[in-house]
Amino acid sequence: MFREARARVRQGSPAAVLVGGEAGVGKSRLVAEFTAGLSKRELVLLGGCVELGANGLAFAPFAAVLRTLVRELGVAGVSEVLPYGEARELGRLLPTLGPSSSDGADGMARARLFEEFLTLLAGVAEQRSVVLVIEDMHWADRSSRELLGFLLRNQHAVPGLLVIATHRSDQMQRSHPLRRLWAELDRLAWVRRFELGRMTKNEVISRLRGLLGREPDARLGEEIFRRSAGNPLFVEALSAGADAPVPESIRDLLLTPLEQLPARTRQVVRAAAVGGVRVGHPLLSAVTELDDAALTSELRPAAESNLILVEENGYSFRHALVREVLYEDMLPGERTLLHVRYADVLEKDSSLASDGRAAVESAHHWYASKRRPARTLAASWRAAAEASASLAHAEQLHMLLQVLELWECVPDAADQIATSRAEVVEKAVHAGMAAGEGGRAMELITAALSENGDPVRAGRLLTCRGELRFVLGLPGDVADLREAALLIPNGHGLRASVLNTLANRLLTIPREEEGRAVAREAMAAAQATGDPRSEIIATVNLAYAQARAGDIDGHLPHLVAARAVADRIGDHSALMHACRCEADVLQSAGRYEQAAEAARHGLRTAAEAGLARTSGPTQAGNLAEALIALGRWDEATEVIGHALDLTPPPSLHAYLLVLRGTIALARGDLDLAQTCTGYAREVFTRGTPYAQDRLLLVHLEVDLRLAQGRRPDAVRLVEQTLTTDEIETSPRYLWPVIEAGARAGVTGLDRTAAALPVIGPVQRAHRLTFTAETRRPDQWDRVAAAWADLHQPYPQAVALLRAAEVAAEAGDRAGAHSYLSRATSHADRLSAHPLRTRIDRLARLARISLILANGSRAENGQKRFDLTPREREVLDLIADGRTNRQIAEELFISIKTAGNHVSSILAKLGATSRLQAATTAHRHQLIRTTGEDLGSE
Repeated sequence: MFREARARVRQGSPAAVLVGGEAGVGKSRLVAEFTAGLSKRELVLLGGCVELGANGLAFAPFAAVLRTLVRELGVAGVSEVLPYGEARELGRLLPTLGPSSSDGADGMARARLFEEFLTLLAGVAEQRSVVLVIEDMHWADRSSRELLGFLLRNQHAVPGLLVIATHRSDQMQRSHPLRRLWAELDRLAWVRRFELGRMTKNEVISRLRGLLGREPDARLGEEIFRRSAGNPLFVEALSAGADAPVPESIRDLLLTPLEQLPARTRQVVRAAAVGGVRVGHPLLSAVTELDDAALTSELRPAAESNLILVEENGYSFRHALVREVLYEDMLPGERTLLHVRYADVLEKDSSLASDGRAAVESAHHWYASKRRPARTLAASWRAAAEASASLAHAEQLHMLLQVLELWECVPDAADQIATSRAEVVEKAVHAGMAAGEGGRAMELITAALSENGDPVRAGRLLTCRGELRFVLGLPGDVADLREAALLIPNGHGLRASVLNTLANRLLTIPREEEGRAVAREAMAAAQATGDPRSEIIATVNLAYAQARAGDIDGHLPHLVAARAVADRIGDHSALMHACRCEADVLQSAGRYEQAAEAARHGLRTAAEAGLARTSGPTQAGNLAEALIALGRWDEATEVIGHALDLTPPPSLHAYLLVLRGTIALARGDLDLAQTCTGYAREVFTRGTPYAQDRLLLVHLEVDLRLAQGRRPDAVRLVEQTLTTDEIETSPRYLWPVIEAGARAGVTGLDRTAAALPVIGPVQRAHRLTFTAETRRPDQWDRVAAAWADLHQPYPQAVALLRAAEVAAEAGDRAGAHSYLSRATSHADRLSAHPLRTRIDRLARLARISLILANGSRAENGQKRFDLTPREREVLDLIADGRTNRQIAEELFISIKTAGNHVSSILAKLGATSRLQAATTAHRHQLIRTTGEDLGSE
């Protein structure tokens, strides 16, 4: 399995192996044997998850990986690999790399941390192959699970990286959080699951032969196989005591090696067991009060018996199960005293903790000791702050919940931590939201609202609950936001932010009139309190609302100005919001080239902010929608594919699949379209999607059912959609549904169409299309002209086909020929095969020849070399001297995809270099001039 994965990586494909098996079955040995056989050119980065109470130590395996990289490359070497020549967020995991460049207040620091880690691996993997091994994932904290998931989902961005992760399957209860992650990762084509089973009888005997150095007698082999049940760990333990009576239980079996050690060594090993699976030498020295030489001497017998392993500056148990049994075998008082000892030592010298996590480890030990609640509360509070600084939000939440649990046990709790209980609850709410524990955060908010009398704090909590309700797909989000806005008084610094949140939600429901009113109120509040960020967002929301209402020219400049201000002050969140709204407004006005440029600006902004994989997919959706309208479907397909590779959240994933399905259906791939609609419908049914997303899906589903010959189903879907509450508030996305309904033969649509607003040229073109479909077939040539004015080749081609039908029926063969010739040109350029089939069918029936006249020299050159529209775009950039990386960034595709395009172009042009390709392109006039539109007629 590992060798196969390694071979795939060498071929340039991503590969990951998830290895499961019960404790002691040999997962670590299997990984160790594989990595030991690797060449020196391959770098092994090993990280192990650390058990620490109910939760693992946050980011522990990845901190270990960073330590290895620093040891291999040095701090300067690690920094050189990163784009900015420094670690901006990784210092949160390994302080040696320097302080973070941000305080995390913008809420994006965690995303930047994940992307920076991925970028670091990509940079290292460019120099040598990397094998990333993360062991004991069953102990992983939420932060580590999320980071591993992020790396695997984006592994295509790191050629030369093999990922191996292990877990104990006997620890994977049905509710274990790792099960969900593994299930999600199973969907990735490059991830393989492997369950390591127990040994057979013959394998046990063979293993005994190696351990004993002789052939085991038959009775011993039978007995050990029976007792061990084929578990390699138990086979080892039994073989070590082969001459002694066989233990009566596995627990006794595991404790037997310890009983053979000197008494003082047993004490030290038990102390180490309280510290965890891994414990540092200095920390264990302080806890046991042994100097370096004495500690080394006492632990040597344990190391020689393979009970513990000696690591760099510390020790780990050879098998975690041994540590568990040792810990559980201790008397309660013995465990308590050692936990207190660890906590005291760590509080006196924080440098003894791993990766500077003294507060977290100290809090764990105080809590486990069940002694001194005041000390435990204070330590948990400090640990929460430490976890927050490291962006370990799940760990922060856990520590804050410990504080709340102990609050009533400590009479002066508020004085101890200089914070009220209400403030602790609020911090726990935000930690829960950041950690993805929405349900827990909701519980905390609801409980806090019932006991809190501070209106401002209640307003903050209601705002959080409103946002959570929307994310979780629960009703009442707008009601919470409205109540929050009522509670925050005029003049308070929070009011503008709350009003902006409410306005944005109202505008996306959409409730335009109320949304505009709230946006104006947010603007006034921001100006009154001197809040520039809120003022930018209010400006964007207000201009967005007014422009969508029809006054595009009057309010688009305000959007552009707000974007410029956000850019100038470096507020990436506001800037990306402005780019998204600007692109949306431009699309609604039919200005698709400008919309695409605004979306690209948003993509560049996301990349510059280190959020290409976090915020990029939203901007990519806007870009893809504009490209689809322009008929640049190959480019749109690549943009969508790249965005999906970034693993966006489900609702955005579904939206992108609807766009992919739209292209697939137009090109005749009904199976892919069905897959896309099925996933999107499942996601939208679970939550509360935006009206526009829901209507985009309905439009696709109606057209798909018509293509499948399921006209009655298409009719029912349109009728159901038109009865949905407030669906008419989204005319931009409802017009295409009404059009599709007319094609399906839905009755009574005239009344709906008459009541539906018509805002801007795109909606006018839709209304004209509906009119031609239902009662004015003589208007199809006007419909074609309307879509041509908007540079939308596909609906233009459909209208031309319909105009040809009318002309042919009237006996106007010359007119029909003209319409069909133009429609054919568009259909062929788009690879719209079903449309081309309809064109050919009409041409045969009307006995019309579709031999087209010779085109321009450039068109002939394009046909001669068989360049696709996307390849022409890449060729333009080659001629401009761009590298593969620059081409990828410009077109929002992967570097590998850019390289494939370049190779294809060189082959088609018969060129051996980029310079020769550019020369050939200029000679045959293949380079597009500024403003040339592949999608236009």
